[in-house]
Amino acid sequence: MDLDTVLGSGVVAGLVAGLVTLRSSERKIQIENITQERAKWREKIRENARLVHQAAMDANHKLVAESRLAFQLLLNPFDAEDVAIVESIAAIIEAPDPKPGLTEFAGRVAYLLKHDWERAKAEAKPWFYRGKPPARKIFP
Repeated sequence: MDLDTVLGSGVVAGLVAGLVTLRSSERKIQIENITQERAKWREKIRENARLVHQAAMDANHKLVAESRLAFQLLLNPFDAEDVAIVESIAAIIEAPDPKPGLTEFAGRVAYLLKHDWERAKAEAKPWFYRGKPPARKIFP
């Protein structure tokens, strides 16, 4: 082997190793940031759900309406299940007895949180273990 071949292969190996290291560190940063933001988002959803329940039980329609706005801003307006969560809050406001509406609302929020948790776990796995993303279950 001559010196040019050894140096050339060393440079190529160094470049490949550098690119792999760069990609893995970028992926790690991305996963950490997204996972942390999703955890904060899930906590906001839980807190707002608690506020909806408390306000509905206290018959405080103004606070329920404010919580509805918070959900509208936190959820995807193009997802039918997310829209159904917001609509279930509207039904709580309009109903004479909020308990049945609260049961549906709590179930829908639970499905949303479970789906997001499964999605976060799937995205944190290495690419060769991921498979297809988890499908969101439809609230019955």
